[in-house]
Amino acid sequence: MVRRGIASVQIILDYAREQGLDTHALLAGSDISYAASQNQDTEISPQQELVVLSNLLERIPDPFRLGVELGRRYQLTSYGIVGYAILSSPTLRKAAEVGLRYLALTFAYARIELCQQQHDVALTFTRELDGPLGQLVLVRDIWAVSVIQRELFSTASFPIPLLLDFAEPAYARDVGKATLEAQLGGAITFDADRCAYVGLADLLDLPLAKGNAITAQLCEDQCNKLLEEKQSWQATAQLVKNCLLHEGLGYSMEQVAAKLARTSRTLHRQLKQEGTSWREVRDQVRMGLAEELLAQPIQLEEIAERLGFSDGSNFTHSFKRFKGISPSAYRKHLSTKA
Repeated sequence: MVRRGIASVQIILDYAREQGLDTHALLAGSDISYAASQNQDTEISPQQELVVLSNLLERIPDPFRLGVELGRRYQLTSYGIVGYAILSSPTLRKAAEVGLRYLALTFAYARIELCQQQHDVALTFTRELDGPLGQLVLVRDIWAVSVIQRELFSTASFPIPLLLDFAEPAYARDVGKATLEAQLGGAITFDADRCAYVGLADLLDLPLAKGNAITAQLCEDQCNKLLEEKQSWQATAQLVKNCLLHEGLGYSMEQVAAKLARTSRTLHRQLKQEGTSWREVRDQVRMGLAEELLAQPIQLEEIAERLGFSDGSNFTHSFKRFKGISPSAYRKHLSTKA
């Protein structure tokens, strides 16, 4: 994963101090020294921040409360150049696109997507971590977005409903649901089928108070450069594989390039320098998934459809060319090994 700045850990430590907790105890086991935690130029891995959050959770074992109270502290300026790119966007739609494109440059742990659902648009949050720590960072990401929304609309206020896919926590009952809704700026529904801000369709194209096309472009250029620098330690082919596995094989080269904050021409050049190509990497992902699917009782035609082949014979031809054996023979081989 892309390394991140120390700003988020500083927010956590400031909060902990207000709760009367020892800063050094929060940093224990994270390999972040106290001096490094005070240096604005320090970069850490996402795992190191999770250690700090785990230490906090041990001392305040209420993930929902921590998520809410920490999330409210993440201003747009906390995200550096990404925050300014979002703030200078002309509409909420563009701000969301920018934020999601450069999500790796933020402090988010959840998978966040803008989804069209019939006549509505929702911003959905999918937890990537299990247990109390997973709930903490999920709720923190959700509440941080509410802060961003209020900053973007400045003087205007638009109540945006929030769905949460878990039961109402004790903290919500203690402080009062109405109080949380007033802080959030919209109604909260617990025990929903997903975690999402809904009812966004009518807001996405409203002009934002601080939108500025020139500033937005300058900030996006800086975001592209920063993301590429942070990803430079990881082979481009691996980044493409990860993107296809995460987003799906339906993603085109242009979409993957945009996700990786570079042009398709740059992506083509970088893959060529690594002795591979877009087609080769995509085929490797396809065939890797094919091997996994062939180990399950799924018809070949269905596997072909899932992997984006026009028909079963096309899939069989490609698999045999790649593996030197037909899908049926490969499946038979698997059954003899079982």
